[in-house]
Amino acid sequence: MIHEKIFQLKSGREVKVIVKGFHLHDNPQFSTDCEILIKEPKEKYFRTPIGTNHPQYWKMKRSTPQQAKLLLMEYSGVSQRQVNQTLTEFNRIVNYHPAQIGLHYESELL
Repeated sequence: MIHEKIFQLKSGREVKVIVKGFHLHDNPQFSTDCEILIKEPKEKYFRTPIGTNHPQYWKMKRSTPQQAKLLLMEYSGVSQRQVNQTLTEFNRIVNYHPAQIGLHYESELL
């Protein structure tokens, strides 16, 4: 399952937080992974915050995966609170019974 949320920052930049959830092999627990993409006001498509031409790219390559995710979050401009908000929404959706999902969002639209 994938959940995406776009945040509009004061600078005009848009940040897309993508939460991907999947079941681990032979384990009923749900594991999540978070991805962050950015789009500047004049850009057409979302991209990663740190590419190979970014001055701090070397710092990300030398760090652990958890530290690299924190660097991506820092350079994107999105806050930990916004990422947590997206994770909370994802977890709330995952915990709904499949028949309730449509009913829940239908009532929010009214």
